[in-house]
Amino acid sequence: MKIKSINILMGFLLAVTMGSCSKWDDYKRYTENGETLYPGKLDSAKVLSGRLRVKITGLLPADPKITKCKITWNDGRDSVFFDINKSGKIDTLSKIITVTEGLQNFKIQTYDEKGNVSVLTTTSGTAYGPKYESGLINRPVGNAELLSNGNVRITWGIFDTTTGAVGTWVKYTKSTNSVDSVFVPISESETLLANFKSGTSLTLRTQYRPNKTTIDDFYSAKQTVNVMYDVTASYFVNFGVDFQNSDGGNNRWQTPAGWITTADVRNTGNDIGGLDAGNWLPYKALSMEAGWGLPAIDNGKIYQRFTLPAGKYVFVVTAGDCSSGGTKYITVAQGNELPDINNVSSSAITYKSIDKLTDNRLDFELSASTQVSLGLQAKLPDNGTFLKVYQVKLLYSAP
Repeated sequence: MKIKSINILMGFLLAVTMGSCSKWDDYKRYTENGETLYPGKLDSAKVLSGRLRVKITGLLPADPKITKCKITWNDGRDSVFFDINKSGKIDTLSKIITVTEGLQNFKIQTYDEKGNVSVLTTTSGTAYGPKYESGLINRPVGNAELLSNGNVRITWGIFDTTTGAVGTWVKYTKSTNSVDSVFVPISESETLLANFKSGTSLTLRTQYRPNKTTIDDFYSAKQTVNVMYDVTASYFVNFGVDFQNSDGGNNRWQTPAGWITTADVRNTGNDIGGLDAGNWLPYKALSMEAGWGLPAIDNGKIYQRFTLPAGKYVFVVTAGDCSSGGTKYITVAQGNELPDINNVSSSAITYKSIDKLTDNRLDFELSASTQVSLGLQAKLPDNGTFLKVYQVKLLYSAP
C-alpha cells in the first residue's frame, strides 16, 4: 500500500514538472531569430502650449535603429505617426500637433524598421484657444488726451500684470492719414503717440502669453478708445493761466472777468474779490480767502455755466497753495448755478476736495445735451484759510 502511494505521488510531481517546463519554454518562439532589441525611448519630453496646437520636444537617444515616432492623445483616439531621420548621435525631437483646447495627455513611442516599439514616454500640456481668449481684457486707459503739439498722451490705468499680459498694440491714424501701430510694453505707464489726426480714435488690443514657453501669442478683443480733446476755449472765458481782471479793483484784490462770484467771495471791500494778483504769486489766481482782516466765507462760489453736448468730460483745475483748514470743492452740477455747499454731496453731478499744488481732475459723463455749472466753492472760517487756482481746463470725447 505504501509503495502504491509513493508511485502515485511521484507521477503527480512529474506531470507538474513537465507542465511547468512547457510554459517556461514558451519564450523560445519569440527568440527563434535572435534576441529582440527595443529602440531607445524619447527622453526629457516637454509640451509647449500654443493656440489650438502644442509643440512636443524631447531628446532622441543615439540609437541608429530609430526610424519612426508615434504620438497618441485623446485616450488613444488621435495620433500622428512620422519618420525620424537619425544622425547617429543624440537628436532633438520637435513636433507641432493640432489639438483641441484644454489639457492633453500624450503617449510617445519610437519604432525601428522592423516595427519594434520602445518603452512608453508620457507627458501632458495645455492648448489654448477661443475659450481662453474670450476671457482676456484690454489694459485700461486712464486718460487719452490730445496735446497742443499734436501728440496724444495715453495714461494707463491700474492693471493686473500677473495675468500673462505682455503689452498692448495701439493703432491710430496720423495727421498724414497713414495708419501706425505701436506696441506698448506692460511696464510703460505713459505713452506718447506722435502726429495724431484730430477727430479720430484709438484701437487697442492687449497681447498675452499664458506662460513663458508658449509658442503663440493671444489677444483680447479689439477696443475703440476716444481721445479727449481740449475744448476749454469753446465754453470757458478767461480760463488762465494769468486770469484777467474785470472792472473791479486794480491792486492785489480784483474780480475775475467772466466768472460768477458770490458776495461772500467779494469780501475784500468795495464788492471786490475772487482774484488774487499778489506779486509773490506766479500768476493771477482765482481766490477765496478769509482771515488776516477778511471776513469768513460761508457759501462761496466761483463758476461759469454753459450747455455741453453728450459725451465724456474731464474738468481739470490747477491749484496753487491752499490752506488745510476750511472746506474747498471743485464741483460740476446740472443747472445754471452751483448748489449751496451743504448740498453738494446730494445735488452735484460730481465733486471733489481740492488738493493743493497739483492738477485736480474731475471726470463726468453726460448722456444728453445738458446745461451745467462748473467751478469752485468753499466754506472758510476767518482764521487764515484760503484757496488759489491758476488755470482751468475742459477735455471732451464723443460718447
